[in-house]
Amino acid sequence: MKKIYLKILDLCSKNYSEKVLYFLTVIESIFFPIPTDIFMMPIQLVKRNRAIQIGLWVTLCSVIGGVIGYYIGYYFFDVFGNKIISFYGYQDKFIKLTESISKEFEFWIIFTAGLTPIPYKLFTLSSGFAKFDIIIFIIASFVSRGLRFLTISFLIWKFGEKIKFFIDKYFNTLSVLFLILLILGFLSIKYFI
Repeated sequence: MKKIYLKILDLCSKNYSEKVLYFLTVIESIFFPIPTDIFMMPIQLVKRNRAIQIGLWVTLCSVIGGVIGYYIGYYFFDVFGNKIISFYGYQDKFIKLTESISKEFEFWIIFTAGLTPIPYKLFTLSSGFAKFDIIIFIIASFVSRGLRFLTISFLIWKFGEKIKFFIDKYFNTLSVLFLILLILGFLSIKYFI
């Protein structure tokens, strides 16, 4: 894992790394299983002076991907959305989720999904399928995704080398912790919804 991490840091210095990050961010909000944070942080460590700007672009791209996911759920669920839900094995949970969603809590549902390790992509599709108000969806997505990505961006901008040293020193532990959080996010969908 450490060798992969060092290789990623090297790739992050390339000119195209940000474009790849923004593309991955859009598709992560629709179907891609790996959270954007994994790709964003190394790029920001290498390009620390642009960390906040990168965080803003990642937020925008995440919301754009979320809106695409919303419209897939709204208009094209039978064609595309159902295949994405099936890929993750959440068909039954998806039905329960969309039936139990109360429209009065739309903002908080999207806010929670956008901020936590719960897979945001499942909520973008279900929000469209449940016909949430698109304006509330966009506002909640901007607030939660912005809070998530810009907090990380600010910390990297402010404490870049210290955070890099911390990551280098505790890389294996952080990798295991991140994997556990990722699994817990998917399990929370499977067991609690």
